[in-house]
Amino acid sequence: MMLRKGSYFYYALANGMFYYSWGTFACIISVYLAGVGYSATEISFITSAAPLFAMISQPVCGMIADKLKSPKLVGIVCLILCMISGLLFAYSQNFIFLFLFNGLTQGFLNGTTALSDRLATASSYPFGAIRVWGSVLYAIACQVAGFVYDYISPLANYYIFAVAVGLTVIGFINMQDVKPQVKTNEEHFTFHEMLKALFKNKAFIMFVVIYVLFQGPTSANSVYMPLLIKELGGTTAMVGTTLFLSTMFELPAVLFSDRIMKRISYRHLMIFAGGLSVVRFVWYATCPAPMMIMSMFFFQGLTSIIFILVAVRIIMDIVDERFVNSAYGISSMLAKGFSAFIFQMISGNIIDYFSGAEAYTIVYFMYALIILLATILAFYFKMPAHRLRQERE
Repeated sequence: MMLRKGSYFYYALANGMFYYSWGTFACIISVYLAGVGYSATEISFITSAAPLFAMISQPVCGMIADKLKSPKLVGIVCLILCMISGLLFAYSQNFIFLFLFNGLTQGFLNGTTALSDRLATASSYPFGAIRVWGSVLYAIACQVAGFVYDYISPLANYYIFAVAVGLTVIGFINMQDVKPQVKTNEEHFTFHEMLKALFKNKAFIMFVVIYVLFQGPTSANSVYMPLLIKELGGTTAMVGTTLFLSTMFELPAVLFSDRIMKRISYRHLMIFAGGLSVVRFVWYATCPAPMMIMSMFFFQGLTSIIFILVAVRIIMDIVDERFVNSAYGISSMLAKGFSAFIFQMISGNIIDYFSGAEAYTIVYFMYALIILLATILAFYFKMPAHRLRQERE
């Protein structure tokens, strides 16, 4: 039956509504904060709470899931706490409370991401067929959020967010948890043993460096591209449409991800995503008309999703099974946490100091240079011989 526990329906529901809730909450948060009177520096500080809290939530959630051997249970708890903090954010006006509740909400969302991906990849269904619903619903959320903001009420988005998180919880409850392997004495590990194993893994370290350089500008762009569009005369609905189109263009990559990754190496996929990102950010740096920014939606969609899919698969292939959740949490902490925080703070100060279109030109040229460095490093990334995908199949 379609609605039996562990059926494809619940995986699609959980993944789709998870990203719908995240899109509703985060895609126009910078526009929301600007609308209530905060400057670019203040916005960068409030939005930086997301990567700061993610630096804690991602590795902690991963390690707890490893210890309890239940990504499902940890994910459900995170989602419930996320719903509460998201609603508190909606009713906060104080700067400190906005920082705190934004950090908690997106921290719990970030902590749940790796767990959701882990459950999806461990299911009997193709990962791409599950993850595609995340892309579809995130795209729809961006478009809906823009219209709701302009034509109904900015506050209404947060009620929609809470409902979407509730539906995600229902999906999680009805998914199959990841079954632990047969217990051996080696399964019991300490935090020190886990760190030692990861830091001795040269491929993992190399990937984390590339991920940090790529994800920092990419995360900061999600905050400042909406402000760029507004600065150049666009509307909030136009911001939503841009995000909708770019996310919808992720669908081919998601749907065919399993086939693509069997035919193209991780290294070449990272190089491809990096090259497209450099072109995209150089284009944004010229400060074209908002409609011309929208025209780059296909570049944004491809670059973002390719790196997300590659990150999940690389870590699963190069890290000991016992440490997969922890490794993904640590890499995400550094890339989506520390790196995103640094780039958001730098970008906000540049925008306030220079003001106008000139500030965005400087910011986006900086993004392009950093990702160019990540792309160059990707040329030197190699999978360990004993961990090649082909040998595992």
